[in-house]
Amino acid sequence: MKTETEVTTLPAWKRRLCAGYRKLETGGRLFPEFAALLVYLLLLSVFLCFHEPWYDEAQAWLIARDGSFREMFFVIPHYEGHPPLWFLLLSVFAKAGADFELTVKLLSLVINGLAVAILLLKAPFPRIVRLVLPFTYFLFYQHGVICRPYSLLLVGFLLAACFWHDREEKPFRFALALLLMCASSAYGIIFAGGIAIVWLIELRTASPSWGSYFRSLFRGRRFAAMLTLLLFALTQIALILPRSDTFAASYGLNGDNSVWFRLLYMVFGALADATCFSAYESYDELRYATFSMPKVVVGCVIGFLLLVVIYLCGRRGKKRLLFFLPFALFALFSGVVYFYLQHIDVLLQFLLFWCWVCRKELLLHPPAPEEAPSRLRAVSKPVLAVGIGVCLAVSLFWTVAACRNEALYPYGFSDALAAYLEENGLAEQGIMVRWKVDQDADGTIWDNNTAQTVNGVALNAYFEENIVLNMNGGDPCMPYVTHRIPSREEVAAELERLRELGLPAAALDKVQLDVIFSEFSARDAYFDAYYTEVLTLSEYHLWKDGWQFSEHHLYVRNDLVSPNK
Repeated sequence: MKTETEVTTLPAWKRRLCAGYRKLETGGRLFPEFAALLVYLLLLSVFLCFHEPWYDEAQAWLIARDGSFREMFFVIPHYEGHPPLWFLLLSVFAKAGADFELTVKLLSLVINGLAVAILLLKAPFPRIVRLVLPFTYFLFYQHGVICRPYSLLLVGFLLAACFWHDREEKPFRFALALLLMCASSAYGIIFAGGIAIVWLIELRTASPSWGSYFRSLFRGRRFAAMLTLLLFALTQIALILPRSDTFAASYGLNGDNSVWFRLLYMVFGALADATCFSAYESYDELRYATFSMPKVVVGCVIGFLLLVVIYLCGRRGKKRLLFFLPFALFALFSGVVYFYLQHIDVLLQFLLFWCWVCRKELLLHPPAPEEAPSRLRAVSKPVLAVGIGVCLAVSLFWTVAACRNEALYPYGFSDALAAYLEENGLAEQGIMVRWKVDQDADGTIWDNNTAQTVNGVALNAYFEENIVLNMNGGDPCMPYVTHRIPSREEVAAELERLRELGLPAAALDKVQLDVIFSEFSARDAYFDAYYTEVLTLSEYHLWKDGWQFSEHHLYVRNDLVSPNK
């Protein structure tokens, strides 16, 4: 804090800047916070109108609509890798016949509005930081515009940060926040477990002996809260453990990227990607993603510097373990088992939680002046402020770029495709879409999962039943991907069923008809002879200031094409 004499010796522009900052931080009571919340909700509503829900959003909706409650609890989580809470929440609306797009967008608006309200009104950050954070990329676009269960995880993280310092007096309140994290995502289980372990370690550190530690641990409300959390977490883990025929489990531990490279990225590069850089730009799972090595090197350097800053800040706030233990568990799981581009936002949520707890600790228990040299403190504060400012500025730029692209380009194409099929009477006859086919060198098909398709799921969300001929045996009540690997016998039976159906009335892109009808070996010639392209569709999967562009083509069988087409 500058003395009055020091302030008066500053240049006039600096004095005005300091005066304006003090006025912003202390004036207006809560008016700026409520104004920011209102602006957030209004802007989010606008860009939600532009957004077309894609596979992740449609898959959860269709499960909630057409899956039974028994399946949502005991079957689907084993293949989805998500606890059942999100499906159950959506089912309240989906099973009542609510509109797909309207419901998921309103749900996203409510959940993220709650998260931002907690952040604005309760976070111990400087007001200017609190007012800016809701409009950063992950909190505004990746959580708000795209509706996924990670928005519930964000609420859990923020509540856990809010209740951290009162966890001894009100342990159930803190445990409930961790319960919400566990119920929202597999990553939430990992982070909640890491945070709970740190809680146990801090209790042991504060106890004079192991005997007193165990005597205090196994009694009272705290033990009941911890036991409840443990049992709930174990239940969620049991529900999502992959089965032997789970599609994601077939990845194994190998991949195009080695385990060591993946761990290197998760420890260093992911931190940079969550804050101010973009090293991971591929839309594939981490083990198969393509990286630019110069970008990986830059990202790892930035991540290393961030870890140094976190270590120094954590030492002052005595919260190093609270960061590094949960982070290590997350990095290990993500690097070895499973991680996608969009999961970077989970790391940003954890960073927000840790910064909240660390900042509150420093406010409640400021370090004595003799604990650090005054020169070091004088240098570290402006450096930290500049670093935070850079991260916020970069994230705001990503928000502006993503929202601009959302308004200009279609995120998906299923809405337009569904409208065309209905208008031309093709929906009743069904459509075939591309699926996952793997063959041995001799041409033997060993994986022919016709239901493993992204585009079929997004399309089905706009219909009351499954219209994709090659999905789940054509079952009208199974419009979502089961993520189950079929047996060879099931593959043969499915190919025979599709063969008996004959040529589909419509096909999205050049589907693998040569796999069904073995007498045709040249797929392009086959489509040129029997089909006419009637529609071209574009989609842009947005990420930060860029996108992944893809173009799709709708083919209709020649005998069904109108002469004027």
